[in-house]
Amino acid sequence: MGMSARNSEKSMLLIVMTLSLALMLGGFITGFQTNLSTGMMPAPAPDGTAVPWWSVFGRILMVNLPALCLAFSGVTTGGISTLIAWPLTSIYIGSTMRAASAQLGPGEVLGTIWVYAPGEFAALLIAAGAGLMPAAAAVRAALSAEGSLSPAQHYMTVFPLALKTFGLAAAVLVLAALIETAVVASKGIST
Repeated sequence: MGMSARNSEKSMLLIVMTLSLALMLGGFITGFQTNLSTGMMPAPAPDGTAVPWWSVFGRILMVNLPALCLAFSGVTTGGISTLIAWPLTSIYIGSTMRAASAQLGPGEVLGTIWVYAPGEFAALLIAAGAGLMPAAAAVRAALSAEGSLSPAQHYMTVFPLALKTFGLAAAVLVLAALIETAVVASKGIST
């Protein structure tokens, strides 16, 4: 039975991460199509003032941790808040990426974020997948004739795995924030 439970967890992870990726890509593409750069003020040039790394790190976490928690929030709402918040967050990411590319050029943007953005995106993707896990387990149980557990029991059974997965997402986010702090500090960018 342990082996089938492990295979069930793997298939659950595959399902929710695929759904999370689809929501992210759909949101990002939608956001990237919006042109928010019209009428934007030019970005201020770095003034050379040194900002303490811990201050930069704290500001980065203050922006990213709420987004991570919002992506995971579906764990308590039957997946609904994740299904709403994750695409909206992805739309925001796509639209700001487009605005930054229009203002600074795609080469400058990608040259700056390539080292940390994949980690941030992966953390959000993982957190959203974790937020969808209990609901996906309950739906799968409701549609399956197998098993003696009710959908609500499946929901609660998957909850610990969702929390562990969220912990992984948080660790990835903190690592990406440390890397982003180093990049921001090295470029003298104000956050």
